[in-house]
Amino acid sequence: MNSLHGINPSLVSQPAVLEPYVEADVAGPFIRTKPRMIQKLAREGKVPAHPRGDGQRRRWLFLLSELDVWMRGRVHSNRDPRRETGSIQ
Repeated sequence: MNSLHGINPSLVSQPAVLEPYVEADVAGPFIRTKPRMIQKLAREGKVPAHPRGDGQRRRWLFLLSELDVWMRGRVHSNRDPRRETGSIQ
């Protein structure tokens, strides 16, 4: 075993790439709303958001992956796309 400190390098996993937090000016358009609206939704606890700071004027940060999951869970359509592809009988 050719390794440093007895650790087999092939068994060491690569570090995960961390998803960056984004501000409202990026998160708002992602869910097709204005930055001020997504900030309001964050203050009300209606969207997944992460506060930065302790005061009343918190800065809200968002993960696009969390917003994507949140949006997908909000589908209010009678049309089920699975029916059109034939995956539901």
